[in-house]
Amino acid sequence: MQLPFFTDSDVVNIARSLVGNFVFSSVGGSLTGGMITETEAYCGERDLAMQKHLLRRPSSVTTLKKKGGIAYIYTVYGYHSMFNIVTNEVGYTDSVLIRAISPTVGLDIMQERRGSNIAVRNLCSGPAKLSQALGLTPALNGEPVVNNNTIWIESNAEFNAAESIISAPRIGIDYAKEDKKDDKGKPRPARDDTSLPWRFTLKQGV
Repeated sequence: MQLPFFTDSDVVNIARSLVGNFVFSSVGGSLTGGMITETEAYCGERDLAMQKHLLRRPSSVTTLKKKGGIAYIYTVYGYHSMFNIVTNEVGYTDSVLIRAISPTVGLDIMQERRGSNIAVRNLCSGPAKLSQALGLTPALNGEPVVNNNTIWIESNAEFNAAESIISAPRIGIDYAKEDKKDDKGKPRPARDDTSLPWRFTLKQGV
């Protein structure tokens, strides 16, 4: 995929459009990858999830405000890596979380990284799982995902998105809401971004 795809201002459309395409990594000389089957969009300007994420991780602002088309990788719980792709132009804080892939290349390497007892269907069925399987860590934060030999996205010309993708609320963002009060301290309608349908999943059997 070309850089203009990732610098577009519509992160929700980017997240949806990534489903069905491929992500690959070459880490330690091992090629691994597969078809993207689930993504989530995060928009800095109009999304409490991203705004509160940045309050928790102010050091992430530098990466997220760079030009789209680079990896944003951070850890949760001290060891689980989350692989995101920065989008939009310089100065924004938009990104797409890659939540799951269907592995197609380097399954033996993925098994080594994830554990030999892990079923193929579960190798990359969550964001932390796929990062481990692909060997993605914060050491690769800021790496380009276009014209790169370490992490890259490839288009799937054979994929037909029509009626193949479903949308739903994002997962694990219960914090993306807040109560509002007016100048007199009286409650006003609360803001709640937890229900935004910004998670995109490939239908099973497609």
